[in-house]
Amino acid sequence: MSTTQPTGRNRPNALTLSLTPSFSSVLKSRRNENRFNGFPSPEQKPLKRLFAPATKHTRLKPGANERLLPTLRPLATRIAGLVAALLLLANSLCAQQPTTNNVRFVAVDVFVDSKGKPLAAYQLEFSVTNGNAKIVGIEGGEHPAFREPPHYDPKAIQKERVIIAAFSTEPGAKLPSGKTRVATIHLQVRDGIEPQFLLSPHVAADVGGNKLAINASFERRETQ
Repeated sequence: MSTTQPTGRNRPNALTLSLTPSFSSVLKSRRNENRFNGFPSPEQKPLKRLFAPATKHTRLKPGANERLLPTLRPLATRIAGLVAALLLLANSLCAQQPTTNNVRFVAVDVFVDSKGKPLAAYQLEFSVTNGNAKIVGIEGGEHPAFREPPHYDPKAIQKERVIIAAFSTEPGAKLPSGKTRVATIHLQVRDGIEPQFLLSPHVAADVGGNKLAINASFERRETQ
């Protein structure tokens, strides 16, 4: 039987002897320890102590967002700069485009006077002398014999110069024998220098194919 030396309750160096040598004394502790690692357990559960990232979950491996941020930020900056450059280029191109207020359309009526003889065929040359207008279309004349548009080279229109020609197989009684409008040439004109036109007759013929002496003229009129 073991004996203990009487001690006071508040004596600092008091010894405690066990009456059961096979067991060690277990002191009651108010500390709440983790039963897995023996460390003090916090208020929350161990799993809840894990750090919650501020970024949204992208289903990538842990750390992928952090590794991509240094790459994505310069890329986003370059994309923003490219968009700004494209917007500036678009505004510059729009500013260079001519407005519709600076463009108008002009019609030039072409006349042939066969001096009282039936006109069966003609060939004329029309040109813009100062290059301030562009030919955009050609239509036929007023007489039934030349109502259809005359023949011309479409490539010549791009050079502000065109040769027009037409003929009719109608008898002399159904052909024009005086001054008649044989064609109308439509042009697109820019504001500024007024365009100048030149009309030159090449050849004309009657029903029998004989050459005719003609006068060629034109009249300009504004259109919408």
